[in-house]
Amino acid sequence: MNKANIFKLLMLLPYIWLSTGLLVLRNSDKTMIIMMVIAIIATLIHRGLAPIKENLRNDKTLWLLLVITGYALFSYYYHGGSSREIRALIGASLFLICFPRELLTQKVLLGLTLLGSSLCLAYACYYNLYLNVGRSNWPINAIPFATMCAVFGVLAIAQLSRTSSLSVRLQAILALTLSLTGVIFTETRGIWLGFTITAAIILLLKVKNKGINWKYATIGLTAFLSIGFMAKPQLEQRIEQTQAEVNAITSGNLNTSIGLRFQMWKLAPDMLQDNYILGLGDRHALRFDELYKLGFISKELFNFKPAHYHNQYLDKLIKNGVFGLLLFLVLIIVPITQVKYVSTNRKYKIIGIVSLFAIASLTDVPFNHGQTLSMYLLLICGLINYNDKEKSL
Repeated sequence: MNKANIFKLLMLLPYIWLSTGLLVLRNSDKTMIIMMVIAIIATLIHRGLAPIKENLRNDKTLWLLLVITGYALFSYYYHGGSSREIRALIGASLFLICFPRELLTQKVLLGLTLLGSSLCLAYACYYNLYLNVGRSNWPINAIPFATMCAVFGVLAIAQLSRTSSLSVRLQAILALTLSLTGVIFTETRGIWLGFTITAAIILLLKVKNKGINWKYATIGLTAFLSIGFMAKPQLEQRIEQTQAEVNAITSGNLNTSIGLRFQMWKLAPDMLQDNYILGLGDRHALRFDELYKLGFISKELFNFKPAHYHNQYLDKLIKNGVFGLLLFLVLIIVPITQVKYVSTNRKYKIIGIVSLFAIASLTDVPFNHGQTLSMYLLLICGLINYNDKEKSL
């Protein structure tokens, strides 16, 4: 390996970690900071300040990220917040300022997608099938893990282009099969729904732009149905559980998994009271206790002691106020507005990832977890390369 390739490897370390260690280690988001520091040093040594100047000049999403990081720091010191979120925001901001976007090529991204999908399935099978450990006892929370698995599936679908080579299509189908199986084994209903809707969005866009190969789409659909058949017990169990919870809710019982979420969402106006602008920060726990004493919260929900409110939009509103919620919404919306500046296949990837996270945010808080937040920021900003609009990536 020559000197140039060594530096390339070092500059890509955060993306390599994103597809390996981030998926299997409990505190992998902390190690991600080390990978980012190494990548930044390698970039400065090998490329100097040129990538920094180009990124700051061209990338609107990067400037938005810097504003969000600044507000998150203010909120953290003003009324508390998540150290994992702050760490991920600062690390991603510094790394993305320096990262040469042209390094994230189709070949690199496809390799990382296949590697990440393989580890997703291996991890899910090891704990679910081999150790027979319930998902609540996995080293990594099953919901953010399922989100990361789904991201690799979305990337695989986006790379199933009509103009791609046979090798790329087959690798993408394999990655899709592996990641989707991993998602199913997590038994995470919100991500099942999010992935299904996101896949439909990407496929509809491809049909509209005549960018779909029906032969390989048929192969992909066959693989999807085969996976569903093999995972039939897991699917049936969660469907039956969902039906039972819906029946309980219609009977007035809100102490189920879905019912507790409804109770948390309903609390938002009472939680905020006079704190709409900046939110409550860590004081949300004190306000939660106050509402319980006033009779606004059931004993079951009080015993649940939620660290968050199972909806990213409401969670941002409660903890960071209207201003924090608006910045979050902009982080979701702005990347979509920038897809006109990138190549077609990058466009599918960006739209897919944003859609998945936006839908997942309805029932979870993917932007609160260090792993999923890092994945979103690195992929979205890394894929926005203003210099490759005419390239087939």
